[in-house]
Amino acid sequence: MRIPTIGELNRRVQLRERRDYPYRDAELESEFPLQKPRWAKIEPVGAAVYSGSVQIDEKVTHRIYLRYLDGITTDYEVVYREQVFRVKRVGDLNGARRFTVLEVEELQHGG
Repeated sequence: MRIPTIGELNRRVQLRERRDYPYRDAELESEFPLQKPRWAKIEPVGAAVYSGSVQIDEKVTHRIYLRYLDGITTDYEVVYREQVFRVKRVGDLNGARRFTVLEVEELQHGG
């Protein structure tokens, strides 16, 4: 994958850890104790990647690039304006420890 160039990390996102707790009888309550503002690049994946991810039941709709950040897991979500993305996979872009790439599924678009 290509490393983002100057100016491509142009979206201000919130990276938040999601914790779900049982609530009442059969409901879940979500809490977001850790929230980190970051600059990011957001791009939709191509049709082949999307199709392949759907076939293995790990739907990926976008890739999000951030400056290298350790400790991100699939417990995290990314929020950009009204869009919410769930992290599916995390990787070190080209193994250089300069950028982290998140493969995510868009959960909410708009209000």
